[in-house]
Amino acid sequence: MESVEEKRSFTEANSLKVDRARCIVCGACTAVCPAEALVLFGLKLELIKEKCISCGLSEKVCTTGALTCPVGK
Repeated sequence: MESVEEKRSFTEANSLKVDRARCIVCGACTAVCPAEALVLFGLKLELIKEKCISCGLSEKVCTTGALTCPVGK
């Protein structure tokens, strides 16, 4: 298993993707994100890419499929 440092070193191409058209701003992803990389600003979900460790937890709890994590599967 990779360390947190190794996951942080991934390029932007390997980071979480947010489809804002599908996001219903429920907050489930922000509640499970261990790196606090997902933040709700009003009615918009923001990803702080520098904090994302590509663990895939947020994708697993997203009921609308708005999140895609190519690494944490």
